[in-house]
Amino acid sequence: MEVTMFQKYGKGLIWGMILFLGTCGIASADEYHYSNLLIGDRASGMGGAYTAISDDPTGLYYNPAGIVYSTGRNLSASVNAFYNQDKKYSNVIGGNGWKRSSSSLLPNYFGVTQPLGRFQFGFSYAVPDSISESQDQAFYGSIPTSLGSPASQYVINFNNEDNTYLVGPSLATEINSNLSVGMTLYLHNRQNRTVLNQLVTLENGKSEWTNQYMTLVERGLKPILGVMWTPMEKVTVGISAAKTYLYGNSKTNLVSEKLSTGSDVTWSESGSSAKRKFPYELRAGVAYFATNSLLVSMDGTYYTKVTDAEYGDRVDVFNAAIGTEYYLNRNWALRGGLFTNMANTPKLDSTRTDQLEKVDLYGGTLSISNFTRNTSVTFGGSLSKGAGNAQLIGSSTNIQHVETNGWMIFLSSSYSY
Repeated sequence: MEVTMFQKYGKGLIWGMILFLGTCGIASADEYHYSNLLIGDRASGMGGAYTAISDDPTGLYYNPAGIVYSTGRNLSASVNAFYNQDKKYSNVIGGNGWKRSSSSLLPNYFGVTQPLGRFQFGFSYAVPDSISESQDQAFYGSIPTSLGSPASQYVINFNNEDNTYLVGPSLATEINSNLSVGMTLYLHNRQNRTVLNQLVTLENGKSEWTNQYMTLVERGLKPILGVMWTPMEKVTVGISAAKTYLYGNSKTNLVSEKLSTGSDVTWSESGSSAKRKFPYELRAGVAYFATNSLLVSMDGTYYTKVTDAEYGDRVDVFNAAIGTEYYLNRNWALRGGLFTNMANTPKLDSTRTDQLEKVDLYGGTLSISNFTRNTSVTFGGSLSKGAGNAQLIGSSTNIQHVETNGWMIFLSSSYSY
């Protein structure tokens, strides 16, 4: 009877202790926020408050209308960034906490602009989301289960790699001396691979090993429309709108498990072609060019609500950023900024189960640039921090407290002629 119960409920033990599908694990951490990586060197140093500036290749991403004001016949810029984030979950299994670490080293932006008559042409590559997340932990002791016997050991190995790439052309033109418009058309490509291994050993000697392998590939288009307006000499206003439309999606999920009471491995496979739904993104910014040396910029970005039965509903989100730039002299400039990265998931309800994680993030940035006649080099970094709640255990109303700390350093160069 003991063996029969374990065979019947063993799988429930694995997923009952920590259910990744539909809660927090398989859905990547970056899906819970819309502003995961700051893009561009100058924009990153200013906390992302760049919609009303956008006068270099980074503007192809924030507001393509601004590139008509870029200087030089050709200008290119690249950014290489290292990103790290640690997440701590309290009281997950038997009073024990979890810790997940994520890091990524990548060239997250490259852009080129070139005048074409009355138009300004551009081409850019951006990585707005990149994560390489891992967790390797083992828990020992008398861990409660629903099988009549506590677990003496629980081992988890979790690896998640998730990258989103945007690449495409831009075109902008000046309507008059105070107004310009522009458009970027990005190809969207996302590749996600997640591997989860779990081993549970009960105090009565029975055990189960479970392996889950999930892949997700998305392909789509992301148009960005932008407008830049100069209502007065030292003030500019920028507005842009964007939305991602998927035309291809492939999701597969393979699960295998083995009980200590038998030699056979049980396999199950599932898949889905349901396309993830994306919000409308509306950016608006104001920049004040106080002097030839001082610039102050503010941005607000609004993401609309999304109803998605397959991947989970998302609430509407408003993110804010403020940044400043100050030239110490003609060769050196300092930049700093503050930003928010609010969660797009609903607030957790203590009476419900299988809810998505919600952690609001706040951060700051700082960078320094050195200029020569045709080149610039920028070094900078950012810090972010937040706290919230998660619900890791499937079919349970228990809620875990989450603390998140992240940092990024970047090095970039640009060249114009």
